[in-house]
Amino acid sequence: MNLHLLRVFVTVVEQQGFSRAAEVLDISQPAVSKAVRELESQLDTVLLERGGKQLRPSDPGRVLYDYGRAIFALEREAAEAVRAYYALERGRLTIGASTTIGTYWLPPLVATFHREHPQVQITLRTGNTQHVAQWLLDCEVDVALVEGPVDDERLESRTWRSEEMVVVAPKQSAWSRHKQVEASQLKNMVWVMREPGSGSREVAERVLSELGIDYGQTVEVGSNEAIVQTVAAGAGLGLVPRVCAEGQLAMGLVMCLPLAGDAITRPLFRLRLPRRPVSQVALAFEAMLGAV
Repeated sequence: MNLHLLRVFVTVVEQQGFSRAAEVLDISQPAVSKAVRELESQLDTVLLERGGKQLRPSDPGRVLYDYGRAIFALEREAAEAVRAYYALERGRLTIGASTTIGTYWLPPLVATFHREHPQVQITLRTGNTQHVAQWLLDCEVDVALVEGPVDDERLESRTWRSEEMVVVAPKQSAWSRHKQVEASQLKNMVWVMREPGSGSREVAERVLSELGIDYGQTVEVGSNEAIVQTVAAGAGLGLVPRVCAEGQLAMGLVMCLPLAGDAITRPLFRLRLPRRPVSQVALAFEAMLGAV
């Protein structure tokens, strides 16, 4: 199979169109269309179903796309194995992190690492836990840090550190009169939560379940910061890392509910892809993480 044709096909599926694929590959749109037709001819099957403006892979196309992604991930891994011998003065470091980690915990570490190794090109990508795990599997990031456990036998997961979680409520509400709140008082409340796939969402659901809190309606937002802002506006309660709420707490827009019992904490995790060569740059940054 011609890998150039396969790369064109994979890009068309990922970009959901011939025009965008042509831009990404820096070739003409007719060349993209010709490559896909040639690949379909070689395999004697239809790989893309074309209907109006919709473009999606057929069943055999989906299978080929999955194989293609795996092949090109292996290609990137091979290139990284060679680059692993570069000195720190000329390396690259791509960090994938869950949103809260990337927003609050990593910036000081990235700044310190940059001062110590100014010639290393650093990229920090943020997304939810599932996104970060997939980036690592696709060899798109060198270091991966997430907020929730990842159930994937292909990945190693180690605890990096822990952080405190707090329940926030609007400052101007009936909760401000409570010196202590029992978990039973929080049943059937509206909870503002992250989207499914987020480590924060998984932790919130687990903690509420452990506390015996049956929550009612939920409002889904895209970040922990948005949870705090939405709670401040009066939409419900939220369970967030304390570090995400400190600004709004200082301004008096939200309050932490004084829950009875022990403080709520969650672990943060560092992911590894076993048997993948690790560059000297990534090893140096991981050493810094271990010292925190």
